[in-house]
Amino acid sequence: MKSNDVMAAIEEWTAWASKPETNCYDVALLKIWISFEHFLGELFVNYAIGNASETGYHPKLKIQFQDEEHFNVFMREKNTMYIEYLEKIEKLSRHIFYDNPFDVLLLDADNKRVFAQLKALRNYIVHESGSAKRKVIDICFSGDERRFMEPNKFLLSKEPSTRTSYYTYYTTMISNIVQAVIVQTSI
Repeated sequence: MKSNDVMAAIEEWTAWASKPETNCYDVALLKIWISFEHFLGELFVNYAIGNASETGYHPKLKIQFQDEEHFNVFMREKNTMYIEYLEKIEKLSRHIFYDNPFDVLLLDADNKRVFAQLKALRNYIVHESGSAKRKVIDICFSGDERRFMEPNKFLLSKEPSTRTSYYTYYTTMISNIVQAVIVQTSI
């Protein structure tokens, strides 16, 4: 998956959500998140096995894995086949790379906050459980239950610093993060 795939998903799902008969920005954000998550997971694997990004950025490795199979053996927990790459990026990337390309997610205060909000929203959109709602309230609404809005309504509300909708704010941040992880950057 390439950065253009995430950008295409943003374009496609934004067009779909903005149709008057659709107006489902929560579903669009979920679909974009899936592309974003998939992109980050594939990039993590590629970087960890010594491959460069599509822009030629090649992070220096602390640990050299032979190939994807070798890398995934270290990533799997117990007997599971699925690897939660975002969790692994958060926990292990600093131990794999000298200049961690994922620090843009982990150390930049704005990106880290947005990333946490997006994960909380994703979990609530998918599960709608009480614990997922509590996380959205805590992370997106500063713990104030009275301010809680369902995701679609929240995504259409205005983000204070940019005065754009939260949906636009989040998709712009996703675009910026995608670009940042494929080029050499300093935090």
